[in-house]
Amino acid sequence: MYNINFTKYKYFTLSISFLAIVFGFVITFAKYGGFAHSLDFNGGLRTVVELPKDKTRADLESYFQTKKIEAVVILLEKEKNIFQLDIGLGSLSTIEELFKEIPEDKRESSTSAIDRFVQLLRFEFNLPKEKVLSADQVGAVVGGELTEVGITLLLTTLGIILLYLSIRSQFKFALASAIALVHDILMTLALIGFLQIKPSVPIIAALLTLLGYSINDKIVVFDRIRENAHGKDNLALSNIINVSISQTLGRTINTSFTTMISVVAIIVGGAAELYDFAFVLLFGVIVGTYSSIYIAAPISEIYDRLRKKRFA
Repeated sequence: MYNINFTKYKYFTLSISFLAIVFGFVITFAKYGGFAHSLDFNGGLRTVVELPKDKTRADLESYFQTKKIEAVVILLEKEKNIFQLDIGLGSLSTIEELFKEIPEDKRESSTSAIDRFVQLLRFEFNLPKEKVLSADQVGAVVGGELTEVGITLLLTTLGIILLYLSIRSQFKFALASAIALVHDILMTLALIGFLQIKPSVPIIAALLTLLGYSINDKIVVFDRIRENAHGKDNLALSNIINVSISQTLGRTINTSFTTMISVVAIIVGGAAELYDFAFVLLFGVIVGTYSSIYIAAPISEIYDRLRKKRFA
């Protein structure tokens, strides 16, 4: 079997990853002022309405675009034409102005933003009260709790993975896997910020799924490295890594390719509300595969070499 020298360019690949992460976050905060706002994390208005059969998703999106209202339109039930409307906090002042344009005899006094938005919808789309199925104002406190839960889940998952690999394998492999997983998360977050993809609960699910997929690939690679290194203490770890990755490369490519086919199918033929989830997951699969070969394995070799120099 032909062995590829994967570790030859380890410092180059590590540098490229570092620069890509820094670039993504610099653009996110310097150009956009942070991650995109979303109802789940930043608060806003959420309404579920049943529209007449002659009204479509395109009609809703066209209306909000014309009125310059930041809105996410989700089709919940096609047969009954039920939609979920998520409105960002930045559009509250616009809604206030549009509410004042409603004739006085067709509007009710209201003190809350969600009531004014509901009345605006009823007026614009000629909806009776019973067609407004729910209306809620999501506060920033809820968004803060979601952020905290999301970060806690990610850190807990990383901790459990590090502990599991330390017990199952050697510490250098566990450490390299944990660093590579952090790399995967940071790369994906940099992409989310760079493209201004709105953070949401499905995005957190995509990140957690990415961790599971990525660590599985790394376990396969490191298991092969451990097997090939058994009884070969005099052989350089870099040589063993190159042989091991070459042996598992076919499986890695096949697994990644078949996974990507499923994710691409969601992007092409799935519901629009799943697009961000699938796109983030697709990028995560690519990054996870890359990091198994060019981040995790080289880091284990660097750690092993530094450790041997220290105790030499």
